[in-house]
Amino acid sequence: MKRVWALGAMVCLVLGFQNCSQNGLQTLSESSSDVSINVPPSVDGSENSGTPAKVTYVEIPNISDESSSAQKPVELTPYRLVISVDSGEISLLDDSNAVLQKRCLNAGSLTELKTILSGSSVCAATASQAEVCAQSYKPGYASLYVNDKRINLGEEFDSCGRGRKDLCGQVTDVFQAYVDYVKAHWAEMSCQ
Repeated sequence: MKRVWALGAMVCLVLGFQNCSQNGLQTLSESSSDVSINVPPSVDGSENSGTPAKVTYVEIPNISDESSSAQKPVELTPYRLVISVDSGEISLLDDSNAVLQKRCLNAGSLTELKTILSGSSVCAATASQAEVCAQSYKPGYASLYVNDKRINLGEEFDSCGRGRKDLCGQVTDVFQAYVDYVKAHWAEMSCQ
């Protein structure tokens, strides 16, 4: 029950944050257009990890194409949104990487994305070797492209959560709420 309340509070925080005056945040984002997160070596396996790494794109899977007359069930849709963290441009791509539609985050939503990700860290879940886990797969809710490597957030390879990578701490709930907001409203967004 506490988790439901916490998630509700985070959603309200994210949605309320969009309506706040963001002069201070805009100054922050204008001074540095790079969004960097901390990725430990255990997460991406590279030797250069441990230092902040630049996030270039956020990918959100399982999007239905609003313009398609024959929509597929959400779990089978090959469509995905790819958001440029630098420009806020959103591309709806199909399974062959063809761009079907283009949209844009407004300045406030782009600033919010940069604020959520800036200075965040990616954590990898650890599971005890003694645990007996059922074989199951849970797809991720989003992917970050960091230094040309893809990090799937929320993906799990068994019932114990092995292989799970996500943003550390409370940032996970805030980012998931942001992703849910973009999934629900991307078709209403436009480039100005």
